[in-house]
Amino acid sequence: MIYLLLFAGLFMGWSLGTNDAANAFGTAVATRVVKYRTAVIIIAILVIVGAFIGGANNIDKVAELSTSNEVIASESQVLEAIKNNTVETLRLKSAIKAAIIFTCAALTVFVMSYLKFPVSANQSITGAIIGWGLFYADYKDPEILAVNLPQIGKFASTWILNPLGAGIISFILVFLFHKFVENKFSSLNHYDKIVKIGYLFAGAFASYSIGVNSSANVTALYYDAAFSKTGVAANLLTDARVAATIGGIAIAIGVLTYSKRVMMTVGGSIADISQMDGFLVIIAMALTVVIMGKWMGIPVSTSQAVVGAVVGAGLTRGIHTVNFGVFKNIAIAWVSSPTVAGLLAYIIAFATQNYFGE
Repeated sequence: MIYLLLFAGLFMGWSLGTNDAANAFGTAVATRVVKYRTAVIIIAILVIVGAFIGGANNIDKVAELSTSNEVIASESQVLEAIKNNTVETLRLKSAIKAAIIFTCAALTVFVMSYLKFPVSANQSITGAIIGWGLFYADYKDPEILAVNLPQIGKFASTWILNPLGAGIISFILVFLFHKFVENKFSSLNHYDKIVKIGYLFAGAFASYSIGVNSSANVTALYYDAAFSKTGVAANLLTDARVAATIGGIAIAIGVLTYSKRVMMTVGGSIADISQMDGFLVIIAMALTVVIMGKWMGIPVSTSQAVVGAVVGAGLTRGIHTVNFGVFKNIAIAWVSSPTVAGLLAYIIAFATQNYFGE
């Protein structure tokens, strides 16, 4: 029965998939280079592959953030539970906490997807973890802040650096293409086919990046980071690769079932861009996610990267090509999603303090 709590994480994955599909093929679908059905099949397959191959490292990073914020049991808590013969109780409480956090974050992402706003699941989960940690810090000892501020600051800094970096890379790529390559390239035979093939390869790479970066946002809170040291399972999952792969599958289901709304916003509503610009946007997004992920050592948002890249591409044609009304609404959604998720988690922590506040 305890494994039924995993469904909250799967709901998170489904919500994430409905939002993040736009990051790989939104511009391709909106500019009618690639059909929607073809796009979602490619995304679903490559997300699972990316999660299986590279998602485990990010599982550890999110688990580290969660352990320091009263969500996942720490090694010392597990050892104490072993000593007191209360491991099963600790395991159940850890799974329930994870389910609550994921439900708060997933509801936030789902609402934003319904409103057609591309948002970061990373932000929503971080907000929910902070909300939970802040409540228990205040409840146990008002003088102690049970939030890993350096780690939170690291995650939060990517919310600015990520879209900014993607915008700069996209602007440079699109500007150089129009200045030095466009005339020669557009005169090639089978130009349309070349663009389509380029989109498919770029979208595939972006889909793989989503699997690597986003699978941790689905199951990391169910992962027992202390298992390798204690040898005792204090949560639902003890293998990081298995956890990441489950996350990838949940994301893929969301991609296949409800991803078109956000895809059209990203592809056609933020800025007026050409088919080739859209291809370069995907390249810029994927490069930014890989560079930021390697540099910061944590999972970063593909949603924020692709929005920044679309704006950067639009600015090469002039500021008038960017729909700043849509961009403003998306920016508000970026701020709102961690705030709402954090408030929900704080409220639920307050309601359940007698159960978790030992």
